[in-house]
Amino acid sequence: MKRSVEMEKKREEERVKKAEMARLKAERARAYEEPEWAKVEDDVAEDVAEEEEEGVRKNELYCVACGKKFKSDKQWKNHEQSKKHKDKVAELREAFGEEDQDNDDDDEDDNNDNRGDADGFVSADEVEKLKEQFEGVEIQTEEKGDE
Repeated sequence: MKRSVEMEKKREEERVKKAEMARLKAERARAYEEPEWAKVEDDVAEDVAEEEEEGVRKNELYCVACGKKFKSDKQWKNHEQSKKHKDKVAELREAFGEEDQDNDDDDEDDNNDNRGDADGFVSADEVEKLKEQFEGVEIQTEEKGDE
């Protein structure tokens, strides 16, 4: 019994000590002033941050099926070979297949639908429908550098 009381006292002392250390650390951080030689002009700092962000975006790979981001080709290739990814892709294909069947049934109902024409053109109504359907979807393109 006496031992547990002593342990509790030690734990409480440690908590108080940690809280005091955290308070001192925060106080030092608030009081810190950057030396003159290390200061960067705001506009230069913003430009550098924007360039770094763009560089990260260019090198970032994204799996739409799984909703995951990858920083390297090796990670991306490993992910493509994973069972979870293959299962998600199969699910998406099934979902899109069912959706296509539903759309085909709807198309048969529309007598003036030119979607099946071999000329490759779509009506303005079709374009509007597609815009509504994909509203909010962001398309990312991969830029290829000179190698």
